[in-house]
Amino acid sequence: MSSSPPAESPRTILELAEAYRAGSTLPVAATKEYLRRIERLNPRLNCFITVLPEPALKAAALSEQRFKSGTPLGPLDGIPVAVKDIIYIEGVKCTAGSKILANNVAPYDAPVVKNLKGAGAILVGTTNLHEFAAGVTSENPHYGPVRNPWDVNRVAGGSSGGSAVAVAAGMAVTAIGTDTAGSVRIPAALCGVVGLKPTYGRVSRLGVIPLAPSLDTVGVLSSNAWDAAATLQVIAGHDGDDMTTVNSQATDYTNALSLPFQGARIGVVQNYSQEIIDPRVEENLSQFTSKLVKIGCTTHDADLGGMDQIYDRWLIIRRAEATAFHLGWLEGSPELYGEDVRKLMELGKDVRAVDYVNALNSRPSTMERFTSSMKGLDFLAIPTTCIPAPLIGQPKVNIKGKEVEVYSALNRLTLPFNYLGCPALSIPSGFVGGLPVGVQIVGRLFDEAGVLRLAHAYEHKFGSHSAPDHSWDGSPPTA
Repeated sequence: MSSSPPAESPRTILELAEAYRAGSTLPVAATKEYLRRIERLNPRLNCFITVLPEPALKAAALSEQRFKSGTPLGPLDGIPVAVKDIIYIEGVKCTAGSKILANNVAPYDAPVVKNLKGAGAILVGTTNLHEFAAGVTSENPHYGPVRNPWDVNRVAGGSSGGSAVAVAAGMAVTAIGTDTAGSVRIPAALCGVVGLKPTYGRVSRLGVIPLAPSLDTVGVLSSNAWDAAATLQVIAGHDGDDMTTVNSQATDYTNALSLPFQGARIGVVQNYSQEIIDPRVEENLSQFTSKLVKIGCTTHDADLGGMDQIYDRWLIIRRAEATAFHLGWLEGSPELYGEDVRKLMELGKDVRAVDYVNALNSRPSTMERFTSSMKGLDFLAIPTTCIPAPLIGQPKVNIKGKEVEVYSALNRLTLPFNYLGCPALSIPSGFVGGLPVGVQIVGRLFDEAGVLRLAHAYEHKFGSHSAPDHSWDGSPPTA
């Protein structure tokens, strides 16, 4: 078997696994290629906080032995994976993108990481993020901003911006992020990759530094739906130490993608916060749904009236739970926070207990109304963000003659599905002004398989991703 990698290492899990089986490359050589790419591109894109060359090469050597003996562990064996620097990897710094935890070393593997290692995945490093996952741009005052590979003067989105860029720029095949208000889906949309937020309770949150525990979800960023399915297959499942995880066996997600796609009934959201959506993004949604018809779907207007109320309830929960976790640091070392995150964390002190309880207790009735609105539909389609990637440091954008906060323009359409807990996947849907944008496919609780099947069918017909070319050299590419 040859140990020399091809000129450009394959990008997808399937391609890389096939190359290993064929002997056109092997895990050690491929891992070295990805590490070289990180070394070359990370100074410009700033998506990694810690790179793990020695552990990665050791894991790659073990993976290579398995392939040579014909005993690979599964699809993720030998696959370079990046993990958001808010998730514990035993013996590795876990900073949460903060100065407060600059010297924090993880005492154990989070179950997500343990599962990845058990599947033979190669952990190449931990990724930059919005400090403590408390923002949507990944502009980090301590480690520097994560830069969008389509235009390095623009944000990557957040808070899992580093994980999205690692995949988009070919520094990892798949990556792990977290999502409290859209923090997997937003950077996925802005960087042109797939971002999956599973159902709340599908993946263990143990060993993940929390933002708001009743909203936080561990998710996946990949270049295509199959890779997202294979990664979810590894990290999903019941965890006896995390009582929020569902006690049932997860679906075989990759096998579900092999089943014939029979079409679906898609509810196209028309009346949710339309006044703050860039008209070009609205047009992109229309073009996307027209393509869904070509793969056998039918589209229908979906009425989500009253869903704006979710924002206020989500905000109460997010503020209260985040401040509760951070209270000791806020009172003892407030100067160590970035200004934007400190101000957001302080707001939770003003949340009344009765309002927090009411926000939590409103979830079942809100979910009931959502289920009613989904009657006769299989999925919803809605833009992931109201705008394409804004400039780094840009506080507001003008949409239809109105000044809108970037924070709201990026998470307004994603956070309802954190409050509801249902699965949502952002898929690249085209370009606005030369920048990628995405559409969310939203499903019923625990129907990740269905969401992934629809995304996979779309990719099979129209292409799997719109990320920068793998040979990208660090200059802003064109669409």
